Amino acid sequence: MRNIIISTSTGEDKIIFLSRNSYEKVGEIKLTLPNGRCSYNYFGPHGIALDVNRKFIYTANSYNGSISIIDMIMDKIIESIYVGTSPCHVSLCKRSNMLYTSNYDSDTISGIDLNKKIVAVQIPVNRMPHYLEATNDGKKLYVSSMGSESLIEIDTDSNNVTKEIDIGCNATHFYLTKNNDYIYAVGSKFDSDNKGMICVIDLKLQKSVELYKVGMYLSDIACKESNQEMLVTDAETSYIYKIDIKDGKLIGKANTFKLPSCINMDNEKNKVIVSTQFDDILQIFNFNDLRLLKSVSIGKDINSLNFFK
Repeated sequence: MRNIIISTSTGEDKIIFLSRNSYEKVGEIKLTLPNGRCSYNYFGPHGIALDVNRKFIYTANSYNGSISIIDMIMDKIIESIYVGTSPCHVSLCKRSNMLYTSNYDSDTISGIDLNKKIVAVQIPVNRMPHYLEATNDGKKLYVSSMGSESLIEIDTDSNNVTKEIDIGCNATHFYLTKNNDYIYAVGSKFDSDNKGMICVIDLKLQKSVELYKVGMYLSDIACKESNQEMLVTDAETSYIYKIDIKDGKLIGKANTFKLPSCINMDNEKNKVIVSTQFDDILQIFNFNDLRLLKSVSIGKDINSLNFFK
């Protein structure tokens, strides 16, 4: 199955497959217990990672504290590994064949050896780790800490925390540039201003170099590096904002359904895909003018949007 979008329905314990052309549902996998029985809201799949070569999907299951390995050919879970409390996101490190997950309520990062299918290491980190992503070479792992307003760097050889960078906001998600030089982190600052923030982190200098204020509560980010533009969702105001990466200026915005959360860019088709939590609607926009092209209902509580080309 190619040329699709893969998403998680946290509220229905499903992996949902959408056509990248029509954005209609073309398939789904219901997560079930080992005996084949379904248990409503038992798993709570949230973040996912794809192993294109093996045709595996890895899901972080927030409700039962596990990671599921799903075979896309067999359409079922082939292994579940328990990691910690409220795992949110997963990142695949092909260099060491490890899968890392952020355990939001355990304040840990679990490193899973995919050869042995066991938790090989538990890395204690600062409060409320949420989003994480490995660099292209697999040598570093970056984690957003929502409870400490910081970005955590982990060396994947030693599995030790090597740096903690103060970023000045409770970052929910971030975008790691393709050359791994910068991270753009989005979140909010819970103070009297209660403003949404975009923090620019220079990974060579190992520090925050810019802080842009926009909106109220920023939840996710996507970038079109060729245009030097980023898009962020604001769950508080129900807008998506287009921002100039160079100077942080607002250059466009569009209204969405309530509580926009996940956002991703289809660069080849010049389209933007946004999921909304309150209405459980997926919305597709034209990137250039942020004109709404289509709205579809695909599942309850959508928390990931990944392309499988």
